[in-house]
Amino acid sequence: MSFIIIDLEFNNLEGIHKYYPNILKDYPSLESIDLDNEIIEIGAIKLDNYMKPLKEFKTYIKPSVIPVLNPKISEITNITEKDLENGLSFQEGMDELSKIIDDGDIICSWAKDDIIEIISNAIYYKYENLSWLKNYLDLQEYSTKILAKKKSLSLKNALEELKIKVDNSKLHDALNDAVYTSEVFRRIYNSRVLKNYIIKDIYNMPAMEVKNLSEYKLDKEKINCKCPKCNIKIDLEYDFVPMKWRFLSLGKCPKCDNKVIDEVIVKKTFSGEEVYNEVSTIIDEIEYMNYSYKIKKMDNKLIKY
Repeated sequence: MSFIIIDLEFNNLEGIHKYYPNILKDYPSLESIDLDNEIIEIGAIKLDNYMKPLKEFKTYIKPSVIPVLNPKISEITNITEKDLENGLSFQEGMDELSKIIDDGDIICSWAKDDIIEIISNAIYYKYENLSWLKNYLDLQEYSTKILAKKKSLSLKNALEELKIKVDNSKLHDALNDAVYTSEVFRRIYNSRVLKNYIIKDIYNMPAMEVKNLSEYKLDKEKINCKCPKCNIKIDLEYDFVPMKWRFLSLGKCPKCDNKVIDEVIVKKTFSGEEVYNEVSTIIDEIEYMNYSYKIKKMDNKLIKY
Protein backbone atom coordinates (compact mmCIF):
# COMPACT_ATOMS: atom_id res chain seq x y z
CA MET A 1 0.00 0.00 0.00
CA SER A 2 1.29 3.43 -1.02
CA PHE A 3 -0.02 7.00 -0.82
CA ILE A 4 -0.44 9.10 -3.97
CA ILE A 5 -0.61 12.79 -3.08
CA ILE A 6 -2.19 14.76 -5.90
CA ASP A 7 -2.33 18.50 -6.53
CA LEU A 8 -3.90 20.32 -9.46
CA GLU A 9 -3.93 23.78 -10.98
CA PHE A 10 -6.95 25.09 -12.90
CA ASN A 11 -7.95 27.68 -15.43
CA ASN A 12 -11.31 29.42 -15.05
CA LEU A 13 -13.16 32.61 -15.93
CA GLU A 14 -13.07 34.20 -12.46
CA GLY A 15 -12.31 37.92 -12.93
CA ILE A 16 -11.12 37.40 -16.51
CA HIS A 17 -13.31 40.28 -17.77
CA LYS A 18 -10.88 42.71 -16.14
CA TYR A 19 -8.28 41.58 -18.67
CA TYR A 20 -10.51 40.64 -21.61
CA PRO A 21 -13.71 42.75 -21.49
CA ASN A 22 -14.99 41.27 -24.77
CA ILE A 23 -14.12 37.65 -24.08
CA LEU A 24 -17.73 36.45 -24.33
CA LYS A 25 -18.11 38.19 -27.68
CA ASP A 26 -14.88 36.65 -28.94
CA TYR A 27 -15.74 33.22 -27.51
CA PRO A 28 -19.57 32.95 -27.32
CA SER A 29 -19.36 29.27 -26.31
CA LEU A 30 -17.94 30.28 -22.92
CA GLU A 31 -21.36 31.58 -21.84
CA SER A 32 -22.77 28.07 -21.57
CA ILE A 33 -19.84 25.81 -20.66
CA ASP A 34 -20.58 23.02 -18.19
CA LEU A 35 -17.13 23.08 -16.59
CA ASP A 36 -16.18 25.71 -14.00
CA ASN A 37 -12.52 24.72 -13.52
CA GLU A 38 -10.47 23.21 -16.34
CA ILE A 39 -7.43 21.24 -15.16
CA ILE A 40 -4.22 22.64 -16.67
CA GLU A 41 -1.54 21.03 -14.49
CA ILE A 42 -1.25 17.77 -12.54
CA GLY A 43 1.37 17.07 -9.89
CA ALA A 44 1.73 13.95 -7.76
CA ILE A 45 4.17 12.24 -5.44
CA LYS A 46 4.03 8.60 -4.39
CA LEU A 47 5.06 7.60 -0.84
CA ASP A 48 5.39 4.12 0.61
CA ASN A 49 3.92 3.27 4.03
CA TYR A 50 7.20 4.39 5.65
CA MET A 51 6.73 7.84 4.08
CA LYS A 52 9.63 7.29 1.69
CA PRO A 53 9.20 9.01 -1.73
CA LEU A 54 8.96 6.49 -4.57
CA LYS A 55 7.90 8.44 -7.67
CA GLU A 56 7.01 11.92 -8.82
CA PHE A 57 4.74 12.98 -11.66
CA LYS A 58 4.06 16.32 -13.33
CA THR A 59 2.41 17.34 -16.56
CA TYR A 60 0.62 20.28 -18.13
CA ILE A 61 -2.79 19.76 -19.69
CA LYS A 62 -3.53 21.56 -22.93
CA PRO A 63 -6.90 23.31 -22.48
CA SER A 64 -9.74 22.70 -24.88
CA VAL A 65 -12.68 24.19 -22.95
CA ILE A 66 -11.36 27.63 -21.98
CA PRO A 67 -9.03 28.66 -24.81
CA VAL A 68 -7.63 31.75 -23.04
CA LEU A 69 -5.39 31.44 -19.97
CA ASN A 70 -6.73 33.71 -17.25
CA PRO A 71 -3.92 36.24 -16.54
CA LYS A 72 -4.71 36.07 -12.83
CA ILE A 73 -4.16 32.29 -12.88
CA SER A 74 -0.90 32.80 -14.77
CA GLU A 75 0.23 35.37 -12.20
CA ILE A 76 -0.45 33.01 -9.28
CA THR A 77 0.89 29.79 -10.81
CA ASN A 78 3.55 31.11 -13.24
CA ILE A 79 2.00 28.86 -15.89
CA THR A 80 2.25 30.36 -19.36
CA GLU A 81 0.39 29.86 -22.63
CA LYS A 82 3.58 28.29 -24.01
CA ASP A 83 3.63 25.71 -21.19
CA LEU A 84 0.10 24.67 -22.08
CA GLU A 85 0.72 24.51 -25.83
CA ASN A 86 2.97 21.51 -25.26
CA GLY A 87 0.68 19.91 -22.69
CA LEU A 88 -1.08 16.57 -22.89
CA SER A 89 -4.79 16.17 -23.47
CA PHE A 90 -6.88 15.56 -20.34
CA GLN A 91 -7.31 11.92 -21.34
CA GLU A 92 -3.56 11.45 -21.85
CA GLY A 93 -2.78 13.19 -18.55
CA MET A 94 -5.14 10.90 -16.63
CA ASP A 95 -3.69 7.84 -18.35
CA GLU A 96 -0.16 8.87 -17.36
CA LEU A 97 -1.18 9.63 -13.78
CA SER A 98 -2.86 6.25 -13.43
CA LYS A 99 0.43 4.50 -14.32
CA ILE A 100 1.96 5.41 -10.93
CA ILE A 101 -1.07 4.10 -9.02
CA ASP A 102 -1.29 0.44 -8.04
CA ASP A 103 -4.24 -1.53 -6.70
CA GLY A 104 -4.65 -0.81 -2.98
CA ASP A 105 -2.94 2.58 -3.09
CA ILE A 106 -4.62 5.50 -1.34
CA ILE A 107 -5.25 8.72 -3.27
CA CYS A 108 -4.66 11.84 -1.15
CA SER A 109 -5.21 15.56 -1.65
CA TRP A 110 -5.40 18.69 0.45
CA ALA A 111 -9.22 18.98 0.75
CA LYS A 112 -11.61 17.21 -1.60
CA ASP A 113 -11.71 19.94 -4.26
CA ASP A 114 -9.04 18.42 -6.51
CA ILE A 115 -10.73 15.01 -6.52
CA ILE A 116 -14.09 16.63 -7.28
CA GLU A 117 -12.51 18.44 -10.24
CA ILE A 118 -10.88 15.27 -11.57
CA ILE A 119 -14.30 13.61 -11.63
CA SER A 120 -16.03 16.73 -13.01
CA ASN A 121 -13.46 17.06 -15.81
CA ALA A 122 -13.74 13.33 -16.52
CA ILE A 123 -17.53 13.61 -16.81
CA TYR A 124 -17.15 16.57 -19.18
CA TYR A 125 -14.65 14.75 -21.39
CA LYS A 126 -16.59 11.44 -21.13
CA TYR A 127 -13.44 9.85 -19.74
CA GLU A 128 -14.41 6.61 -18.00
CA ASN A 129 -11.06 5.11 -16.98
CA LEU A 130 -11.14 6.18 -13.31
CA SER A 131 -11.04 2.69 -11.85
CA TRP A 132 -7.87 3.69 -9.95
CA LEU A 133 -9.85 6.30 -8.01
CA LYS A 134 -10.96 4.15 -5.07
CA ASN A 135 -9.53 4.65 -1.58
CA TYR A 136 -9.20 8.30 -0.62
CA LEU A 137 -7.74 10.41 2.20
CA ASP A 138 -8.51 14.10 2.71
CA LEU A 139 -5.24 15.37 4.19
CA GLN A 140 -6.74 18.71 5.18
CA GLU A 141 -9.38 16.99 7.32
CA TYR A 142 -6.82 14.56 8.75
CA SER A 143 -4.28 17.30 9.55
CA THR A 144 -6.89 19.59 11.11
CA LYS A 145 -8.00 16.82 13.48
CA ILE A 146 -4.50 15.58 14.32
CA LEU A 147 -3.28 19.12 15.05
CA ALA A 148 -6.42 19.74 17.15
CA LYS A 149 -7.64 22.77 15.22
CA LYS A 150 -11.28 23.85 15.23
CA LYS A 151 -11.21 25.38 11.76
CA SER A 152 -9.91 23.72 8.61
CA LEU A 153 -6.23 24.42 8.05
CA SER A 154 -4.90 25.79 4.80
CA LEU A 155 -1.78 24.07 3.49
CA LYS A 156 0.20 27.24 4.19
CA ASN A 157 -0.99 27.33 7.82
CA ALA A 158 -0.22 23.63 8.29
CA LEU A 159 3.32 24.19 7.00
CA GLU A 160 3.74 27.09 9.43
CA GLU A 161 2.27 25.09 12.32
CA LEU A 162 4.79 22.29 11.72
CA LYS A 163 7.64 24.77 11.09
CA ILE A 164 8.34 23.37 7.64
CA LYS A 165 10.50 25.75 5.60
CA VAL A 166 8.75 26.97 2.48
CA ASP A 167 9.99 28.75 -0.62
CA ASN A 168 6.91 30.88 -1.36
CA SER A 169 8.00 31.30 -4.97
CA LYS A 170 7.48 27.55 -5.44
CA LEU A 171 3.93 27.45 -4.10
CA HIS A 172 1.03 27.01 -6.55
CA ASP A 173 3.09 24.68 -8.70
CA ALA A 174 1.21 21.37 -8.76
CA LEU A 175 4.21 19.12 -8.05
CA ASN A 176 5.76 21.45 -5.46
CA ASP A 177 2.45 21.72 -3.61
CA ALA A 178 2.11 17.93 -3.66
CA VAL A 179 5.63 17.63 -2.21
CA TYR A 180 4.89 20.21 0.51
CA THR A 181 1.67 18.35 1.33
CA SER A 182 3.69 15.15 1.64
CA GLU A 183 5.99 16.91 4.14
CA VAL A 184 3.00 17.77 6.32
CA PHE A 185 1.73 14.20 6.01
CA ARG A 186 5.12 12.76 6.93
CA ARG A 187 5.27 14.78 10.16
CA ILE A 188 1.85 13.66 11.44
CA TYR A 189 1.57 10.20 9.91
CA ASN A 190 0.02 7.63 12.25
CA SER A 191 -0.93 4.38 10.55
CA ARG A 192 -3.29 3.34 13.34
CA VAL A 193 -5.24 6.60 13.51
CA LEU A 194 -5.18 7.07 9.74
CA LYS A 195 -7.51 4.13 9.14
CA ASN A 196 -10.43 6.12 10.55
CA TYR A 197 -10.06 8.78 7.86
CA ILE A 198 -9.79 6.66 4.72
CA ILE A 199 -12.86 6.80 2.48
CA LYS A 200 -13.48 3.46 0.78
CA ASP A 201 -16.14 4.61 -1.68
CA ILE A 202 -15.09 7.92 -3.14
CA TYR A 203 -18.21 8.27 -5.31
CA ASN A 204 -20.45 8.22 -2.25
CA MET A 205 -18.50 10.70 -0.12
CA PRO A 206 -20.38 13.96 0.55
CA ALA A 207 -18.22 16.30 -1.49
CA MET A 208 -20.32 18.52 -3.77
CA GLU A 209 -21.82 21.68 -2.35
CA VAL A 210 -25.48 22.25 -3.18
CA LYS A 211 -25.78 25.52 -5.09
CA ASN A 212 -28.66 28.04 -4.98
CA LEU A 213 -29.59 27.31 -1.37
CA SER A 214 -32.36 29.91 -1.56
CA GLU A 215 -34.17 27.61 -4.02
CA TYR A 216 -33.44 24.40 -2.12
CA LYS A 217 -36.18 22.78 -0.03
CA LEU A 218 -34.70 21.54 3.24
CA ASP A 219 -35.95 18.15 4.44
CA LYS A 220 -36.83 18.83 8.08
CA GLU A 221 -37.15 15.09 8.78
CA LYS A 222 -33.37 14.78 8.42
CA ILE A 223 -32.63 17.46 11.04
CA ASN A 224 -32.26 16.66 14.75
CA CYS A 225 -32.13 20.16 16.32
CA LYS A 226 -30.76 18.88 19.64
CA CYS A 227 -29.04 20.74 22.44
CA PRO A 228 -25.32 19.85 22.47
CA LYS A 229 -25.39 19.78 26.28
CA CYS A 230 -28.67 17.98 27.11
CA ASN A 231 -29.16 16.09 23.85
CA ILE A 232 -32.86 16.96 23.78
CA LYS A 233 -34.78 18.77 21.04
CA ILE A 234 -34.45 22.53 21.18
CA ASP A 235 -37.37 24.93 20.74
CA LEU A 236 -36.68 26.75 17.47
CA GLU A 237 -37.43 30.45 17.44
CA TYR A 238 -36.87 30.82 13.70
CA ASP A 239 -37.26 28.58 10.71
CA PHE A 240 -34.08 27.57 8.86
CA VAL A 241 -32.89 30.17 6.37
CA PRO A 242 -30.10 29.86 3.77
CA MET A 243 -27.06 31.91 4.76
CA LYS A 244 -23.91 31.76 2.67
CA TRP A 245 -22.84 28.10 2.57
CA ARG A 246 -25.39 26.63 5.02
CA PHE A 247 -28.87 26.75 6.53
CA LEU A 248 -29.15 28.36 9.93
CA SER A 249 -31.69 28.53 12.75
CA LEU A 250 -31.78 29.63 16.40
CA GLY A 251 -33.52 28.21 19.42
CA LYS A 252 -33.40 27.53 23.15
CA CYS A 253 -33.05 24.34 25.12
CA PRO A 254 -36.18 23.74 27.26
CA LYS A 255 -34.07 22.00 29.90
CA CYS A 256 -30.88 24.04 30.39
CA ASP A 257 -32.26 27.26 28.82
CA ASN A 258 -29.08 27.72 26.75
CA LYS A 259 -29.33 29.54 23.45
CA VAL A 260 -28.36 27.35 20.50
CA ILE A 261 -27.46 27.97 16.87
CA ASP A 262 -28.23 25.04 14.59
CA GLU A 263 -26.37 24.90 11.25
CA VAL A 264 -27.03 22.46 8.43
CA ILE A 265 -24.65 21.98 5.49
CA VAL A 266 -26.13 20.07 2.57
CA LYS A 267 -23.83 18.20 0.21
CA LYS A 268 -24.30 15.72 -2.60
CA THR A 269 -22.39 12.60 -3.47
CA PHE A 270 -21.45 11.85 -7.07
CA SER A 271 -24.12 9.14 -7.02
CA GLY A 272 -26.72 11.86 -6.32
CA GLU A 273 -27.48 11.23 -2.63
CA GLU A 274 -27.99 14.29 -0.44
CA VAL A 275 -26.14 14.28 2.89
CA TYR A 276 -26.92 16.61 5.80
CA ASN A 277 -24.14 17.66 8.16
CA GLU A 278 -25.69 19.29 11.24
CA VAL A 279 -23.80 21.20 13.93
CA SER A 280 -25.50 22.61 17.05
CA THR A 281 -23.56 25.11 19.17
CA ILE A 282 -24.36 26.92 22.42
CA ILE A 283 -23.93 30.68 21.98
CA ASP A 284 -24.14 33.73 24.23
CA GLU A 285 -26.75 36.51 24.28
CA ILE A 286 -24.80 38.85 21.99
CA GLU A 287 -24.22 36.16 19.36
CA TYR A 288 -27.89 35.21 19.60
CA MET A 289 -28.96 38.81 18.97
CA ASN A 290 -26.56 39.16 16.02
CA TYR A 291 -27.75 36.00 14.36
CA SER A 292 -31.39 36.92 15.03
CA TYR A 293 -30.84 40.16 13.14
CA LYS A 294 -29.22 38.30 10.22
CA ILE A 295 -32.00 35.72 10.06
CA LYS A 296 -34.72 38.40 10.06
CA LYS A 297 -32.86 40.29 7.34
CA MET A 298 -32.55 37.14 5.23
CA ASP A 299 -36.23 36.31 5.83
CA ASN A 300 -37.24 39.70 4.47
CA LYS A 301 -35.13 39.14 1.35
CA LEU A 302 -36.71 35.76 0.73
CA ILE A 303 -40.23 37.18 1.17
CA LYS A 304 -39.51 39.89 -1.43
CA TYR A 305 -38.44 37.31 -3.98
